[in-house]
Amino acid sequence: MKVCIAYESKYGNGQKCVEHLKDIISNKGHAVDLFSVRDVKPNELLQADIYVFSAPTQIGSPARKMKKFLKKINITQEGSKYALITTHSSDTTEVLKKMEKLLQPTGMTKITDGLKIKVTGMKGPLEDSYEEKLEAFANDILGSG
Repeated sequence: MKVCIAYESKYGNGQKCVEHLKDIISNKGHAVDLFSVRDVKPNELLQADIYVFSAPTQIGSPARKMKKFLKKINITQEGSKYALITTHSSDTTEVLKKMEKLLQPTGMTKITDGLKIKVTGMKGPLEDSYEEKLEAFANDILGSG
């Protein structure tokens, strides 16, 4: 299976998460491409079976660069699926729902309710259980793919 991960990370917490996720998925024998939304245009994403989008929460919304990226994304591969991750400091975040709304016009299928990973301070560190959460998330998305 082919997985493409696109992320935004302000302080490095989100990047740390998706790099760990990439390792988990690769170790399970799947191909993974990892891109920062700062380095790839929405129409340049490689074809994949599953797309994972990860963004930090900023003032109750996904980071601005990720919002712009998701608004312009153009996935042409039929049957494409997606999953979402957000890093946050408040459990009340609605970022995943806001990201889902931005992806609705693409026709991609959501395969999980998404993953929220808590950042314990403004700039980190990540919650102690983030690696276990990512392992379970990987198993979930790969099982759905």
